[in-house]
Amino acid sequence: MAASLAVVLLVSGCGSDDGDRPADESQGSIPASSPADPELAAQLPEKIRTSGTLTVGTSAPYEPMVSIDENGKLTGFDIDVLHRVSDVLGLRLDVRQTRFEEILPGVASGAYDVGSRGFFDTLARERRLDMVTYFRGGNQWAQRSGETVDPNNACGHSVAAAKETVQETVELPAKSKACVTVGDKPIKIVPTATQADAVRAVTQGSADAVSADSVVIATAVRRSNGSLETAGEVFDTQPYGFAIVKESPFGDVLKGAVQRVIDRGEMTSIAQKWGLDGVIKTSTVNGATI
Repeated sequence: MAASLAVVLLVSGCGSDDGDRPADESQGSIPASSPADPELAAQLPEKIRTSGTLTVGTSAPYEPMVSIDENGKLTGFDIDVLHRVSDVLGLRLDVRQTRFEEILPGVASGAYDVGSRGFFDTLARERRLDMVTYFRGGNQWAQRSGETVDPNNACGHSVAAAKETVQETVELPAKSKACVTVGDKPIKIVPTATQADAVRAVTQGSADAVSADSVVIATAVRRSNGSLETAGEVFDTQPYGFAIVKESPFGDVLKGAVQRVIDRGEMTSIAQKWGLDGVIKTSTVNGATI
């Protein structure tokens, strides 16, 4: 039973959350500067090197990867990492807020040098863009503290997930279908407009559990003041990737800059700041397996 319910394919990464905000080029507080690497900077594509700017498209909120602070500025794990990467390359960071569905097409068209929003590196995405890996996450569930919901056997339970995420479109329908196949009750999927709404569905009692990216669950549990706890372990782990235009020489340069941030221990420090666990040892261009 558990084995049949656990079969899930991550064909896409994080889905839309709340990307209907107007364009906003503000950034959060800048982390301490990283030493520039002249050798890497010299290898930058002429367009980026001449502009002196690393232009990034993102869409907040998707905590803890990117969000908007109380001053209306972009902040988050991805933003901190990109500040360090731009320091290594000797560039100014220009992060632009856009709609979620416009990020990757914007990268492909050249509007952004990088697309960043906690994107999973998947084979489907690699057909259109190159993905430079920088972190690793997966899928996880959370439940009200003291209760028991098994992600591998949740037949008959109600589970919340943000609309258009892999959890709402792939994982939960597959597990619910498996329940029906063995003669059990289906999972009641509770779609919500945002990840925050999915978490609230559990805390307010309209769902038994929430399924989301592991980084989202880690943040929700940490902020719940003990009202939430994780349900089961992280599963279907995949690398996160910064999206760049396909077959660009910028891929190896960005990979090199990310590797400097990893090797200097700065990636670990940023992860600790945001309460995350998933630092990789080696950055790659296109590291997807599914």
